[in-house]
Amino acid sequence: MEALQVVKRAFSTIGESDPRPKTYLARLFHKPRYNEIVNIIKTHIGFKINVLIDVGCGRGILNEFLLKAGVRVDRYICCDINELYLQEAKGFNIDKVLCDAHDIPIRERAADLAICSEVLEHLENPTKALIKIFLSSSQYVLITFPDEKIKNALGFRYPEHISDIALRDVLYIAGRLGYELKLHKKMYFVFPPHLFDKITSFSYGKLWLFSIVLKVLSRILRELCLIKTEFLLFERVVR
Repeated sequence: MEALQVVKRAFSTIGESDPRPKTYLARLFHKPRYNEIVNIIKTHIGFKINVLIDVGCGRGILNEFLLKAGVRVDRYICCDINELYLQEAKGFNIDKVLCDAHDIPIRERAADLAICSEVLEHLENPTKALIKIFLSSSQYVLITFPDEKIKNALGFRYPEHISDIALRDVLYIAGRLGYELKLHKKMYFVFPPHLFDKITSFSYGKLWLFSIVLKVLSRILRELCLIKTEFLLFERVVR
């Protein structure tokens, strides 16, 4: 039981949404996540964005990643409830908005792209926030959230994650608000998943029961030690 508590405490340090935090696990997660968001934007949206709204922006780190990747954002609107984070957000193109994600004070269709990454699970009413986010954009919405069904079932819920986000609910809200799914990716972070697959790649001959137990344990370790994240890019359909 003590070992399980150690694992829980270690993974609770990943919650800081900055790829430059003090904890090693957080660095392993956040930097690849931001890189993947940048790749999605470059591939499916382009290198020029007039107005981008980042809901739950933290310190505005994503803006730095976009600039380094050559993506030009004329106006980057940082929305966050943490005033200290907003004070640290830097950039010639940044507008800072201190607000709750449930009630974004931005007019409808003000942005070309709205982003909400690893935020919904921290909210009391993620549905209300999602509606605001989709209404704030005129073209694209990019959402990421963790898939934690198995972790939660095993008792490894992160204390800061107070809401369970279901893919079907996000798709339903998007569809009702006139958006179509353009891209859906599921990615693993922190450790390469193939490391766990190798555990079950050996043949144990007649020890079939041992092989089954090993596969089950490998699956549990995979779910506990990996951060499984859903990436969803939506495009608004004008009818």
